[in-house]
Amino acid sequence: MTDLSTATRVKMHESGPEFSSVIWGSMRCEEQFSSVSELADHLRFLLDHGVTTLDTAPAYGIPHPYTVEEFLGKAIAEVGRDKFEIVTKLGIQRISPHREVNRVRHFDFSAKEIARSTDRSLEKLGIDQIDLILLHRPDYLMIPEETAGALDKIVAEGKVRHVGVSNFSPSRIALLKSKLKAPITTNQVEFSPLFLDPISNGTFDTALMEGHRPMIWSPVGGGRLLTSEEEHVTTIREKLAEIARTYDLDGPAEAAMSFVVRHPVGGVPIVGSGKRERVAGAIKAVNTDMDIQDWYDIITLTSPMLNL
Repeated sequence: MTDLSTATRVKMHESGPEFSSVIWGSMRCEEQFSSVSELADHLRFLLDHGVTTLDTAPAYGIPHPYTVEEFLGKAIAEVGRDKFEIVTKLGIQRISPHREVNRVRHFDFSAKEIARSTDRSLEKLGIDQIDLILLHRPDYLMIPEETAGALDKIVAEGKVRHVGVSNFSPSRIALLKSKLKAPITTNQVEFSPLFLDPISNGTFDTALMEGHRPMIWSPVGGGRLLTSEEEHVTTIREKLAEIARTYDLDGPAEAAMSFVVRHPVGGVPIVGSGKRERVAGAIKAVNTDMDIQDWYDIITLTSPMLNL
């Protein structure tokens, strides 16, 4: 019998990596925790519940980008590097006092930036190897041969174990894959009862064909499912609350999490909450198998065409 309070292990691709079935996202950790020791305590709580995979990015930081990796790295050092799988990203260039050269938000998948960003992340996180690095959103000026070559190089150098992408369309995955030696082990994408595009635009079909599990960001619609007063969102929230009661889940957010993982693609949700009860509720939701009719009961509220 499944322990509903502990995250299970899932393989993201046949070649790896192996992650926890719930991933903790660090994007807002500087708001959530006032010190490294507080964050380290939260990381210990995650470990106690089987959540070993941490998601971060160079571009994260409050009030200014480019500070979260260092904050998280210090907390990881207190708890133990060997206890976690660390996912970070590269490519987004944001305006920040920490990147004065950036005069406009843009993207850069050049070989020079891939090498530089990888080395910065290793230094800031205080680690010797990154478990998974993602191209952070598409760079529309990407030169496929150059980007692929740079990714293969950081893998060959042992700086990175696995590579993946974020918010890539099926065609862009195919383009990169055609030049890349290393497998694309995940595509980190948005998916929730409010955002269903991956099930109809080929994103999940591609994942199933290519054999990778997507990482899912904003599984509760960036909080909109819980706070928005828009009529259609309120209707969905009420349905989620009803379904949550059926499965003894904590509420709409947890029902949304169970909805997200029900798709056969086997997506792994990123939970960014610093509240322990939210993380525990997400783990229980991911371990709960939602009935097919309950799943469609939710989806038809977002996609009226399915009612025809």
